[in-house]
Amino acid sequence: MSTTKLFFGIFLLGVILLNSDLDLTKGSSLTHKDAVPINYVNPDTDGDGIPDDIDQDDDNDGIPDIYEDGCETNVGFGSPPPSNTTTNYVTSIYTDYRGFWSSSVGSLNPKAYDDVSTLLGFTVGSSTYATGVTSPRMMDSDSNGYFDQMDTDGNGTGDLGVEETSWSALKPVTKIQSGIRLEGRSVDGNNGQADGPLLTTGGIPFNPYLYQGERGLDMTYAIANIGNAWYFRLGGTNTPAYGDGIMDILLTQGAQLSGGSNYNRLHLLDENGNYLGNGVEVNWNNTPIVGNSMIDQYNVNDTPNNKNVKKNIRLAAVELSEFGLSPAERAQAVIFRLEISANADPVFFAVNDDSFITGCSPTDSDGDGLANGLDLDSDNDGILDAVEAGHGVATINGRIPGPVGTDGIPDAVQAPSQYNNGTINYSIADSNSDNILDYASTDSDSDGCNDVLEAGHADPDGDGFLGNSPVTINSTGIVMGQGGYNTPLDGDGNSVYDYTEAGNTPTISTIPASAVVFDGHSGNISLTTNHTTQYQWQISTDGGTTFVDIFDMGPYSGTDTDTLTINNPDMDMDGYQYRVELYNDAYVCSPSTTSNSITLDVRVRTVISNRKITFRVNQQQ
Repeated sequence: MSTTKLFFGIFLLGVILLNSDLDLTKGSSLTHKDAVPINYVNPDTDGDGIPDDIDQDDDNDGIPDIYEDGCETNVGFGSPPPSNTTTNYVTSIYTDYRGFWSSSVGSLNPKAYDDVSTLLGFTVGSSTYATGVTSPRMMDSDSNGYFDQMDTDGNGTGDLGVEETSWSALKPVTKIQSGIRLEGRSVDGNNGQADGPLLTTGGIPFNPYLYQGERGLDMTYAIANIGNAWYFRLGGTNTPAYGDGIMDILLTQGAQLSGGSNYNRLHLLDENGNYLGNGVEVNWNNTPIVGNSMIDQYNVNDTPNNKNVKKNIRLAAVELSEFGLSPAERAQAVIFRLEISANADPVFFAVNDDSFITGCSPTDSDGDGLANGLDLDSDNDGILDAVEAGHGVATINGRIPGPVGTDGIPDAVQAPSQYNNGTINYSIADSNSDNILDYASTDSDSDGCNDVLEAGHADPDGDGFLGNSPVTINSTGIVMGQGGYNTPLDGDGNSVYDYTEAGNTPTISTIPASAVVFDGHSGNISLTTNHTTQYQWQISTDGGTTFVDIFDMGPYSGTDTDTLTINNPDMDMDGYQYRVELYNDAYVCSPSTTSNSITLDVRVRTVISNRKITFRVNQQQ
């Protein structure tokens, strides 16, 4: 999903959900917060039926948005300032597990959820907050676009008033590439054993597990043992949210706590990595259990780690005023740092949409005004992103046809066991291993020859983009009226596209200055070269003034190899000059080299004198 979207997912829980239609005690209507309605028209850029806010491949090119968004951030920001401890504990949660499920501190639901369970609402103090997740149990009685009532008993009438808020899980901009996956035990359809699907194939980070479902608030997955500091990017904060008494941040913990310190520490930073105000800490040892889940555990290589493990669920909230930011600092806060102790594994990390500008400015590699996640040619090189990705799946106008799952990623780039899980079955191409993936690089193989040329397209102004700039693009990022978008060149026929295979100008290692051949006998002219796919020998009979191509006929053979054979030359050929044109068909920027000329020295092997004495020449003089 593109980072410009309103919704982002992140640290999803390691446990998934069971069901209970628990009839809650009816609560009185709470204070409502009227803000910008959330029921806006949500685009579906690729027309796959999955709206962009939850689609993890907005343009259906087979490259997950986690890569195309490009919102990585520096993690070398030094030691954070001290943290103050919050005590805003969540005392009730409401989810859509099997239709509706709830649990409260002191009255835990006896059913531990074990399958998809998206958070609908939660209670802090005397207020219950709607999350904005769509459900028949959530109602908008005043039609302002925000849910203000919850139907806890399923009779079609709201009986619990809620704060009219909407929340989004943030996704980390640091990649999670190690740990243990916690997965609701029913996800694989087997409650009896851990036999989950292979989900880590293709080298994609664990991040997608942590922002599944609507608004990223599905509590199905978590990643344990993931290290202690992760970063999240924001577009900024909304000053009116400071000190308004409404919760702004939701933190989750979904694993069994061990002895010692168990905490989350949260800090805000500016664009340059400077810490702002103070940190806020959640002490999970003091946070009450609000529910339970049943999960299976998998190692990083997808082998089972444990099965049918019961996990406690804890949640806590933070109000922005707890960070102690000055008015000037409030406008500068664009980075979250979340520090996680060893056993404080998060389910997700979510923010109130009214309090923050979520996400970051997505990458636009070619500067054409269309973010990579929506651009089918992200570097304007005339090669479709779907081709440069390297998955090899056929496309229609740059998009992969066929079914997609709930994650919005085409099934064609997923193993059957990966459907709906935000993962892929291939490694996105990075031909030169420079951490700039091919679809975003104008020189994917770092050979000094831009991809647009090596693909066989025109770049008259030499800027690395297709055609002459400025270019015009269509709504999908395709350059118009400049050609391109044909199958890329494979000049040497080795089944590797030239733009992915570093090329070089042909060079000569060794070459003779002259060649001695005896009259009436065959001889060879040989040289050794590098980066050469074709040879063309030439001859000059006028002392090197003009050269013309020669071919395998008459006295010549091997005219297109590294060794020219001259068969039975006569003395008239003495002094002829030869050279060879060298070509590298895989390097269009400088494909040819011309050798120095080589002079033919024709000699006789037998000499007859006027004294009728015959002298035989046995070696070259």
